[in-house]
Amino acid sequence: MCVGKKIISNKNKQFGFTIVELLIVIVTIGILAAIVIISYIGLSKKATEASLTSDLDGAKRQLELYKTEHETYPTTMDENKCPTDPINDTKYCLKNKSLEYTTIDNGLTYSLKLTKSDTTFEVTNDSIPKLAEAAPAEPTLPESDWITIGTQRWARKNLNVGTIINGDLEQTDNGGANIIEKYCNDDDEANCTANDNGGLYQWGEAMNYSTTEGAQGICPLDSHIPSDNDWKTLEMYLGMTQEQADAEGWRGSDQGSKMKFGGSSGLNIPLAGYRYSSGGFGYLNTGTNLWSSSYDAWARFLYLTEAKIVRGAEAGKYYGYSVRCLGN
Repeated sequence: MCVGKKIISNKNKQFGFTIVELLIVIVTIGILAAIVIISYIGLSKKATEASLTSDLDGAKRQLELYKTEHETYPTTMDENKCPTDPINDTKYCLKNKSLEYTTIDNGLTYSLKLTKSDTTFEVTNDSIPKLAEAAPAEPTLPESDWITIGTQRWARKNLNVGTIINGDLEQTDNGGANIIEKYCNDDDEANCTANDNGGLYQWGEAMNYSTTEGAQGICPLDSHIPSDNDWKTLEMYLGMTQEQADAEGWRGSDQGSKMKFGGSSGLNIPLAGYRYSSGGFGYLNTGTNLWSSSYDAWARFLYLTEAKIVRGAEAGKYYGYSVRCLGN
């Protein structure tokens, strides 16, 4: 008897990917996608940098041509980035109106910045275009350096920031270079730190050359130069009447004693003296003046043997007085 062979058919047998194989495919696709994205980002960044460099190079050429003809770089430009001072010359307008132009040293040097896609490049008259350095964060004071008095939040110490210069020099805005200058009594840095006296500043320097009442000035972030009314609010909280606060000259009763070192207010204002408009210094350890941000330069004067407080206007914006910041 002949027995036939059984033929097994593969027609209905199912084939497919295992879970491991699927994971391998997914991971491979992810890696390839990441490579493509990284490559695109890299190319896009290079294109942005090339565009910024090209625009800055072009602007630099225009500025050098202007200087060749007029012997100085432009000190001001209009909204179309055309030079207006010292010579108005539209032949040398910068093509990119987004350029940030800053002149320094009265046209002797300059800096240019340009931002595109969150990338900022800069160039100066003696450098090539490069990635701009991040601006330093504005200084802040720790919470322990503030004291709450009534509805106000005052700094516990006089401000002491900036680079010391001699009293016979005027403080300036340095052509927009954002350099803070300070005086120290008797031209001695130790007098800025002793007793937390702080620096002495002309009104313009203290205000960072703003004329807006309540401006931040050179105070830390989230604080400002107190206005004349801010000082009145403090004085009335310490016991003055409105009429006394509004008066000029010596006012109040014992509010000066409360504000000076060892007084009940906790402000501990030191008798840091001040710098005269002529360049000399005086009143160290016997008196102090403190600026307000009000345009008439209302100031406060405290004296060693006097319990009251002087309020005076136009005290002389070229004098060097102390600064006590007020929180916003």
